Amino acid sequence: MHAFSTRPLTVFKNGASRAHDRIIRGALHKAARTVTATIAALGLTLGSLQAQAEDALEFAIAPFLPEAELVEAYTPVAEHLSKQIDQPVELKLFPSYLAFWEATRSGSDFDIALDSAPVTDFRIQRQGWRVIARFDGGVTQSLVTREDDLVFAPDELVNKRVAVQPTPSVSALTLYQLFPNPVKQPDLVFRDTNRDVVQAVLDEEVRAAVIPTPLVGGYTGLNTVVTTETLPFLAFSVSPEVHPRTADSLEQALVSFGRSEEGQEILQSNNLTDIVRANDNLYRGHSELLLGTYGY
Repeated sequence: MHAFSTRPLTVFKNGASRAHDRIIRGALHKAARTVTATIAALGLTLGSLQAQAEDALEFAIAPFLPEAELVEAYTPVAEHLSKQIDQPVELKLFPSYLAFWEATRSGSDFDIALDSAPVTDFRIQRQGWRVIARFDGGVTQSLVTREDDLVFAPDELVNKRVAVQPTPSVSALTLYQLFPNPVKQPDLVFRDTNRDVVQAVLDEEVRAAVIPTPLVGGYTGLNTVVTTETLPFLAFSVSPEVHPRTADSLEQALVSFGRSEEGQEILQSNNLTDIVRANDNLYRGHSELLLGTYGY
């Protein structure tokens, strides 16, 4: 009968075996470090993507109306877009055209813009923006006076006080169409918004004004002297900093805006036309109206 010792069994390894063990342990440690670094990097990437998804997109609108009116009309638009793309969209408004133009020419540090044809094309040509949709139709500017002050031609207003929003409002940019002779110009009086421009006429502070034609029907007591050539209506465009997938989602949300009951109600209640597809080509060349504008 064999007896078995209870003492631990001692195993003796030669030098080659010990070296092999060290190599294995080193490889395992290196693999562990690699896995840890990969997990950490993945966590940072996922965190960055989540943070990016949660960042609000800034939706800039040119100050063609008083800020309170823009807030009332376009807050529902921004909220509807937020729901459609599952990312917050916030309005970015400006106190004046001077502030708006300064922000635009210095880089347009926002994500989405709703703007006129000339400034939209400026962003396309100079800053790499892309048009994704527009309000349907075209727009003209009208030279108006009080209905009891009948003027039949722009020439009658040379050296007279005419109110207009500052450049680069389309009203100011298209003045040359109304007064093509550079030595026969009106005395321009600038007001912050188109509402202020109209009020200056009605209060007899000025003889006439240039305003977007769609606004004329909202007032009584105005006489239209002449209108300018038609430009494409306001465009929605996106910054090159916006991720292409986000830009595509915004485009789809905009062109399908009026197909839902909620979207149609927003458009109708704010007197907005349908939103349709558009591209850069429709606005190409209109930035030439900015020639002579400071910073162009």
